[in-house]
Amino acid sequence: MSAILEGFEYDIFISYRHKDNKGDQWVTEFVNALKTELEATFKEDISIYFDTNPHDGLLETHNVDKSLEGKLKCLIFIPMISQTYCDTKSFAWQHEFVAFNKLAKEDQFGRDIKLSNGNVASRILPIKIHDLDAEDKSLLESEMGGVLRAIEFIFKSNGVSRPLRGVEDRPQENLNKTFYRDQVNKVGNAIKDLVSAMKRNRDNPAHVILEERIEVTLASRVTRKRIAVAASILIFLGIAFAWLYYKAGWGGVLATLQEKSIAVLPFENMNHDAEQDYFSNGITEDILNHLTKISDLKVKSRTSTLQYKGTQKSITEIGEELSVANVVEGSVRRVGDKVRIVVQLIDAKTDIHLWSETYDRDFKDVLSLQSEIAIEIANALEARLTEVEKKNIQKEVSQNITAYDYFLKARESFNNFNFKERDINNAMQLVNQALQLDPNFSKAYGLKGRLWNTLGYFGKNQKTWYDSAMYFSSKAIAIDPSSPEGYLVKANVNRQLGKLEDAKSNFHKAYQVAPNDPEVMNYYGYQLLREQNEQGADLILKSIGKRYSMKDPEYYYALSDAYYFTKDITTEEQLLKKAKSLDPGSIEPYMSLAYLYGQSNRFDKQIAELKEAEKINPEYDFLIDQLGWASFNSNDLENAVKYWSKYPEIEARFQDSTQTVPFRARLGMTYLKMGRKKEAEALFKEDMQIELERISGKRGQGSWMSLGAVYYDLALDYALLGRSAEAVQSLDSAFHYQFYYNTGYEKDPALQSLKGREDFKKACKKMNEFENFRKRAFSNALNRIEASNDLKKTFK
Repeated sequence: MSAILEGFEYDIFISYRHKDNKGDQWVTEFVNALKTELEATFKEDISIYFDTNPHDGLLETHNVDKSLEGKLKCLIFIPMISQTYCDTKSFAWQHEFVAFNKLAKEDQFGRDIKLSNGNVASRILPIKIHDLDAEDKSLLESEMGGVLRAIEFIFKSNGVSRPLRGVEDRPQENLNKTFYRDQVNKVGNAIKDLVSAMKRNRDNPAHVILEERIEVTLASRVTRKRIAVAASILIFLGIAFAWLYYKAGWGGVLATLQEKSIAVLPFENMNHDAEQDYFSNGITEDILNHLTKISDLKVKSRTSTLQYKGTQKSITEIGEELSVANVVEGSVRRVGDKVRIVVQLIDAKTDIHLWSETYDRDFKDVLSLQSEIAIEIANALEARLTEVEKKNIQKEVSQNITAYDYFLKARESFNNFNFKERDINNAMQLVNQALQLDPNFSKAYGLKGRLWNTLGYFGKNQKTWYDSAMYFSSKAIAIDPSSPEGYLVKANVNRQLGKLEDAKSNFHKAYQVAPNDPEVMNYYGYQLLREQNEQGADLILKSIGKRYSMKDPEYYYALSDAYYFTKDITTEEQLLKKAKSLDPGSIEPYMSLAYLYGQSNRFDKQIAELKEAEKINPEYDFLIDQLGWASFNSNDLENAVKYWSKYPEIEARFQDSTQTVPFRARLGMTYLKMGRKKEAEALFKEDMQIELERISGKRGQGSWMSLGAVYYDLALDYALLGRSAEAVQSLDSAFHYQFYYNTGYEKDPALQSLKGREDFKKACKKMNEFENFRKRAFSNALNRIEASNDLKKTFK
């Protein structure tokens, strides 16, 4: 049977690992169910290539590529994504998945198809039958060049994740709440949408040609294609109306249009090769970084614009979601030593091009080209550009283009850091290659300093990571004093180790050279708060708006912190629930909600959130700690012991570094409550020795633990051992080194023995005064924002 559309051998190709069809023949059952569904969906017969031969239908003597070439010429490719499918050495991956992805990009339709509703869908339609490891998910997304979107056939219950069966014994126990027949129907409808769209494109070749022209020139988005002869009239009327609007003194919209705010969308990789994404991403990020050095511009961060990579949303929609007046979009094509970069600056409100340019350059000229583009954009927006800012922008990050290429790969690896040491080690190898080629590469030294700081978390010797982070960040500053990276690394390392004046100085310098960088703004805001300067709260909230859009779960996480400081538990809970609805696969919303419920004594809710978090990452040390607290506060001491006794296996994962929370003190406190005094005291003494070694530098404290936190842990040990004066003294040191226990010392059960002491009351007063200041600072800052209506959209 031939395909519905001429030139294709099959309509659908089913790709799977034969391991997944053994036993209960799950794949065969699915294909039969799909055939039945398609018979009820299509008037025509739909052809499916499904190889049931356990040897993939090919022998060692056969030419794999030639044998599959015809069969892979199909309209839709359906891979069965399982625990075994994502294997680069397997037949299914290499000769089916990767091969089809390449073929589809080059045929008359292209791999990605615009549907009748305006959305875009891939001709690769994944069926997911198992949860995936992060590495497998990353491999799939890298090959497909975007976020994995799959129709799931997974049955989940406690401790169970398996393929969903056609006939389930206990369907009500499926936590996914999905039914096999419904999921098959979704597949059938998705196939119908794709086939209908391809038929429409076949019957309207002019449409396809126009789409190709748009891809090459990036002259406009799909929404802008509708502007024809009437465009000039509409533009004239728009300009005239805006002029009248201004002359009449009507503020509102015009003020927004005139605002020099800008978002740089991820540039499109016109090579359509996932391995080249780092290059287009890097070009985007460096142009954005140049723009952040211009104080007259308000620039959205890379984090807030990443979600629009490959989007089909209109510029107007994006501008509204990001609250910016202008949007930059572009494309990058790299062929050998030649690079073409197309850049456009667009008014987000009217969708009118303000400026555009196509640059055809040698690869070696890319570095100077980025600063040229940034200055052109600033000029188009009539932004005030000082001589110092212009000089900082025009500094080339490297003199060696190959070194720059390695640097982009290293930065991409670090940006995708998923809390795994191998990501950091991979980035370190790449940045070392960059520095071998260019020993005067400031940004590479700054990145290397940051990598060393991060490695401290994975158990590197404190002196090693500290000295390395400080050395390489100092090198970055010496080469280029206008780059903020080195200052931020030095500031954070110094703060962690209690060198507060040095930290303060470096945070200030970072802000001086990059006042528009939202990461710098956020760090400097917290530094101002530590100095009891209320402007820090305004800066932190401003950085949230610049860093994230209201479509990002991170927006709600960050904002919930501000409401946490104001003690507005109701709003904090709403924000975290919103974050969870946007990011249900992340552990963060469950952890944050659990902490909130624990602080407000809603232990049943706390435990429910923690159990959800446990399904995502049962080894997370802070999760284990919260489970211990939930049990302890519920007087379930046996379970508290079970969780807090896990400290040996936790420490083993962090090599020679110490635990990030004082599990021994927690466990000892539980033993004390159970009457096991001798065991408890032994744990307190052991933990106390560890904290003293961390303070002296003999033992690593982890790059993300501050000296203040170590002193607080020591105070717990002293208090639980009955050494009250030393406990209060340690609390004073913790406060001096800027560790703030947000719920107050009085509520920590380990410090209950100190109540009644005058020195403890003084320590509590000092802490409470700072908490009241921070509450006031954020309350005032939030009131100013709410008065300007910016937050009213948040709960819509």
